Amino acid sequence: MARINTYILKQLLVLFGFFALVLVLIYWINRAVRLFDRLIADGQSAMVFLELTFLTLPWIISVIAPIAGFSAVVFVVNRLASDNELVILNMAGLSASAIAKPVWIFAISLAGLIMVLSNILVPISQAQLHQRQLEVAENLTARLLTEGTFLTPSDDVTFYLRQITAEGELEGVFLHDTSDRSKNLTYSAAKAFLVRSDVGPRLVLIDGLIQNLDLFTDRLTVTKFNDFVINIGQIVSPRSKAQKNIDHFTSFEILDHIIKGTAPRGITAFGAVFALHQRITGPLLSVFLVLIGYAVMVTAPFSRFGLWRPVLTAVFYLITLKFLEGLCLDYVRRTEGTVWVMYLPLFFGFLSAYSIILSRDRPWAKSQEAVQ
Repeated sequence: MARINTYILKQLLVLFGFFALVLVLIYWINRAVRLFDRLIADGQSAMVFLELTFLTLPWIISVIAPIAGFSAVVFVVNRLASDNELVILNMAGLSASAIAKPVWIFAISLAGLIMVLSNILVPISQAQLHQRQLEVAENLTARLLTEGTFLTPSDDVTFYLRQITAEGELEGVFLHDTSDRSKNLTYSAAKAFLVRSDVGPRLVLIDGLIQNLDLFTDRLTVTKFNDFVINIGQIVSPRSKAQKNIDHFTSFEILDHIIKGTAPRGITAFGAVFALHQRITGPLLSVFLVLIGYAVMVTAPFSRFGLWRPVLTAVFYLITLKFLEGLCLDYVRRTEGTVWVMYLPLFFGFLSAYSIILSRDRPWAKSQEAVQ
């Protein structure tokens, strides 16, 4: 039995590695192409592109790992059935529950991998990615310091600077922003300063005015000011948000905040608790995705047309379980204090998998035969 378990487990690991590699490459290349176009258009180097794309890999792996595990177990059981190895195991007296031991080991190992990714590696990589995006935004903002030229760092922004003094003062500043589809904003100032801060670059305008054109009413509002601060990094590079969110903190950091009764800036206490539970339920759910795939395939009746029907049934269970997870997450977001609802998909997955397996093994029938 130990050799059989090792044989099945080895196949599961090999096929998981194959499916994970293929899915990661597809997902990663799709994101990398869009990121490459944006960074190269902004004048960034290829090294910046490679660094930012590699920082997204932990998140991508955590997303595709459950699907790769599900695909691996469906493919392996299908191949065991096609090669009549599953029939031999059944004829040897092994039940579906007994054959499931290597599948359990594989599923728990997969959940452990996703747990490490979701709770430690993904937050660390996302925090580093966030910091690098801020630095890229600052570099992009620094390119605006060109005298006497109208610059368009993005399709929605036009910037003009008349002169830079020896003291670093910007004179004759003009900024036109059309990123908001409901209005056009035009900033002009006699002087300005470009300053750095912990939350990204800021443009401090001195002695100027703001012209706000409402595109729905064609009404122009003019506001004069003595000094005004603009988040220039957010305007020039909208994707780089200065403030961290909950995804940038490891679970240990979130737990430390919860114990101390505090929450990171901009994050509610419920948001921290919700994120922590989601990082627990998500990896655990992958266990039951794998078990449901195994249960449907191992209990499928023989068909000379192949096992395409049980494959579709397994995919249906997968979609149903993920849909139920989404419903529970949405309900918890809207109703604070019901975090326990997030664990309902786990019970549904366990009951679904073992109701299918036990319907095949029928241990109650065997016990009645033994009594007779």
